[in-house]
Amino acid sequence: MRRLYILAAAAMTVIAACGSSSRGTAAQPESPGTDNTATAAVPGVADPRTSDEPPADGDASRPARIVISKQSMTLSLYDADDALICRFPVAVGRNLGNKRRPGDMKTPEGDFNVQQIQPASTWTHDFGDGKGVIEGCYGNWFIRLKTPPHKGIGIHGTHDPASIGTRATEGCIRLRNDDLDSLKPLVRVGMAVRIDTSEADRAEDRRIDSISKPAAPAPARKPGGTSAFDDGNAAWHTVASGDTASAIAARYGTTLSRLRELNPSKSDFDRLSLGEHIRVR
Repeated sequence: MRRLYILAAAAMTVIAACGSSSRGTAAQPESPGTDNTATAAVPGVADPRTSDEPPADGDASRPARIVISKQSMTLSLYDADDALICRFPVAVGRNLGNKRRPGDMKTPEGDFNVQQIQPASTWTHDFGDGKGVIEGCYGNWFIRLKTPPHKGIGIHGTHDPASIGTRATEGCIRLRNDDLDSLKPLVRVGMAVRIDTSEADRAEDRRIDSISKPAAPAPARKPGGTSAFDDGNAAWHTVASGDTASAIAARYGTTLSRLRELNPSKSDFDRLSLGEHIRVR
């Protein structure tokens, strides 16, 4: 009975910590090249711990998955029955859209997992803002995510709690340090992590795709000559000087009868005009 009481008390302690509403600002270190201090406010994003939503009632002894929303700027932890254990406000990548390349300041979207949980209290980082190397930029922990093909993405703390709820990072997910400390005991290597997009991110991706869409390929040319081309549906021959219908059929391994079938609008194959297109397939 004493053992059961101890286990129950430990579970209640974890639940209480996960739901804490404190706003600790103690800076705890950084890791190389994962964050940026510039912030951009996201209108209408409320701190989920002070909202009117029902209190979390998940089982903190069975944490199963993390969901990060770029729409609501939150990190939510769910148990094995999909009940909410806790929810924290976050900061995400400075730039809108799904991550496409290293250094684009975007947070990747999709289904990932926890790759490693690293102590980060001694990590430092230079944000390139003229302030030099800053200590205490990542909180006590760096929860590294496996986000192929991208590397260096993780969940961590911050030296700048005012940035939470904004687009502020170089691609990572940033928590207040006390929230990170509450989350860490509930996370395990291999845990599923989903990062959901937002309407603004989708709009940016559509915009980028529209301006980077490749031009339609040029018509294919038949090897060994310059008079054949393919429009994607059929192959054609452009009549050149000296061409005859029989010679064209032989060139493309077909027959004069087949050429007539492919070109029903042409009644006289004895009369070919320079530059005329004859379908050969």
